[in-house]
Amino acid sequence: MKKTLCLLLSMGIFGCSQQVTNTTVENSSKSKLGSMAEFSNEMAHANLVFIKNQYIRMIDNVDNNQHVKYAKGCQVEQTVCFPRSEEHGEIFLEKPAKWTNGFYPGLLWKLLSERDKIDGFSASEQKLIFAKAKYYQDALTPEAKRGSTHDLGFILYDSFGEALHFNNLTAQDRLRYTQTLEEGRKTLIKRFDKNKGVIKSWDFEPTFPVHYKKVGDIKSQSMSLADPWTFPVIVDNMMNLEYLMSSDNEQYRDIAFSHAEQTYEHHYFYDKSDKKQEFPIAYHLFDYDSMRPGNWQGVGNVSAWARGQGWSLYGYVTVVEALQQKNSQQPLPDFENHVERLVNSIDHLLETDVVPDWDFFAASNNAQAIAEDQSLETVRYSRILDLCDFEIPNNILPYKGYRPIKIDKSILSEQTLDVLSTMTSAYDEPFIQGESVLPCGSKAYQRNATHIPKDTSAAALYAAALYRLAQLNISEQLRDKSIILADKIMAELTANYLTKNEKGHDFELGFVLKQATGNLPNASEINTSIVYADFYFLEANIRKLALQDSL
Repeated sequence: MKKTLCLLLSMGIFGCSQQVTNTTVENSSKSKLGSMAEFSNEMAHANLVFIKNQYIRMIDNVDNNQHVKYAKGCQVEQTVCFPRSEEHGEIFLEKPAKWTNGFYPGLLWKLLSERDKIDGFSASEQKLIFAKAKYYQDALTPEAKRGSTHDLGFILYDSFGEALHFNNLTAQDRLRYTQTLEEGRKTLIKRFDKNKGVIKSWDFEPTFPVHYKKVGDIKSQSMSLADPWTFPVIVDNMMNLEYLMSSDNEQYRDIAFSHAEQTYEHHYFYDKSDKKQEFPIAYHLFDYDSMRPGNWQGVGNVSAWARGQGWSLYGYVTVVEALQQKNSQQPLPDFENHVERLVNSIDHLLETDVVPDWDFFAASNNAQAIAEDQSLETVRYSRILDLCDFEIPNNILPYKGYRPIKIDKSILSEQTLDVLSTMTSAYDEPFIQGESVLPCGSKAYQRNATHIPKDTSAAALYAAALYRLAQLNISEQLRDKSIILADKIMAELTANYLTKNEKGHDFELGFVLKQATGNLPNASEINTSIVYADFYFLEANIRKLALQDSL
């Protein structure tokens, strides 16, 4: 693996003892009894029942058009929109062509496939869930031809692929779903660049969101950057490789292994205090044109976005599994050793709390410096640079030391600077002040927020990946470590993060886990319930129960 040490690390602004401090400033000593407790098969069975009951509750809410909020475009006739998250006390229904849309039908198929393990799962309930799974599944069929996204693994494999595990699927549906999956694979590999050896993640060019006042209201306008990324690959893309590796087509497998190798080489860095370089941390983004790391999700360009570490671990677990099933003729890195190091890294990062902050560095004493980094060794612009306080809830602290940031003028295009020179920000100040651009004004935010959001989706993802790893042909030491850590995570999620514990809006809507965080830098889905958190929590419970058959 490339031993990447960026400028920030050489400056010494990181320190592991600070990075993994307790996640919520306001909550210094929440009981860890859940983390230390055994997570038993009986608890997993009980969780399955709760998940089934919750999603029947969600189906009822959506069918009766109660407590729902539609995305723009959902009101168009014959448009199918998908439950995604809790938003302002309602179920947010997402429009087509979004990366999260495969999780809802995928979760329903998972429930059906594991029906024998779910107590009290009546025939009428199974019939209801089957009808809904098919309805949403059929709506995803056109996605197989959409070549503008790398997320076809999430969209298709986590739904059509899950459907194929349901043994009561008709032969006709099984054939149709298999054909759709194959069509999607043909579409996905078109994003592969042979010279770079990776699948391109995004086609869009990042922009700078300008917030200004107009007739007393805050308006937004997107403006151009001077040097945006041009070939971004995000660590999430590792989760799409299983989709290709599940095929018998050697070309698809070779593409997946090539992408895994390049990610291994370029997507990791080490904390300065990690003298022995034992704990690799994944960047969120790497630009394969400029060969620089970047960020669209974490605290900064060089930070430990919590769910990103999960995409990294889970993705490489699938690579190891695929190679154990059928070896490759390509000379490849030692991915099994890499997975073991990733497990050690996550175990290290979770030392103080097995349910992480949305970014492991968010509560560190250096979080402010991490967020404000605009080093030339990175792609420089990150959405966290212009995250203004009016965009997020009053009780949320994105990271320790959160304040208005001065952006170097050289990050923005000349055209943008010309326009900004004539404008006043939402904070009634000039955007351009000296050699800097101040998108959120110059004065300290007048807020007393202390809550740094958790991300239960990351925790559930870790647990699912660890249990899956434990079923592979690995050392007894790594297997034991993976199971122990996964059990701790699941015990804590079960004890303290299920919606039934407080029975608020998220419980009534039908969600399972609370306190997930989707995209904090873009002020989206903060400290809420999200369907993919439930998807991976369901998977973790299923894999926990499967362990007794595999060990």
